[in-house]
Amino acid sequence: MQREGRWRLVAACLALATTATVGAEARPPADWRLGPDGFGPFKVGMRFAQVRRLAPRLRPTEPSLLVSEGCDYLPLPGHPGVSLMFIDGSLRRIDLSMPPLRTTRGVGPGDPVSRARRAYPGLMAEARAYVENEQTLTWHSGPNAIRFETMKGRIDGVYAGRWAEVQLIEGCS
Repeated sequence: MQREGRWRLVAACLALATTATVGAEARPPADWRLGPDGFGPFKVGMRFAQVRRLAPRLRPTEPSLLVSEGCDYLPLPGHPGVSLMFIDGSLRRIDLSMPPLRTTRGVGPGDPVSRARRAYPGLMAEARAYVENEQTLTWHSGPNAIRFETMKGRIDGVYAGRWAEVQLIEGCS
């Protein structure tokens, strides 16, 4: 009888720990913002194992299914609208694709383009690939950058990270 009680206690503790971990991962804090160097605790340059400690449900793509060798582009579990790009196991870019996600300067998907222009003076404008009459607006910060994609006068998506990876327009290519 005493042994059964211990097992119940162990099972209850494991269930509580699992619930606490999943619950913490599923709630993106409102104060997490995307900057050229990262999003909340997820910093550009972190190794996959470090990111996975923060997001235990993150799983790499099966190598045979990768579109580009050495590049993995994954949704961040528990954080709708956030995706992570890894190059050779290193976090290189973070993408935001839906409101209410924001940059450190308060700009996010769905906002008017004018808000991005005010928040990031000196944005470099280029024609957006595949979308006629739209632009990508890029702000360079040392080895990193933030890029905004426009659609009908609004911000359609935001991505930040290393300069080279921010230039990629189709995920890993």
